Amino acid sequence: MAHDEGQDRSTLELLLSIADETKHLLIKEIELARIEIVEALMARAMAVAAFAVAGFLGVMVLIFGALAAATALDSELPPWGSRLVVAGVFAILAVAAVLFALARMRRPKLVPEETKRTLKEGEEWAKAQLQR
Repeated sequence: MAHDEGQDRSTLELLLSIADETKHLLIKEIELARIEIVEALMARAMAVAAFAVAGFLGVMVLIFGALAAATALDSELPPWGSRLVVAGVFAILAVAAVLFALARMRRPKLVPEETKRTLKEGEEWAKAQLQR
């Protein structure tokens, strides 16, 4: 009977050890997920800031460029026609800018891929520990 009691005790200790290690692993997985998400959000925030600066400077260039282009076209077209041509060019540029911005906003992914991978590994490890 003393042998059974010792075996039960070591089984209990083993289960407690596995539970403690699993708890530690989950805490680390949560920390990793938080770090990955913060990195992805910071990359997006930097992209947004760059878009804002580029947008402001672009507006200034467009205003002065549009004035110069419209004035240059006034000798060939009526004033309303030259302004219409300039507006059409701006419309094409705006579509291109939106497509570019959408492509950039999709990267990096907000899914914490590394965390998903390590959680799967942790799950496999826990299952292996319980089967011992």
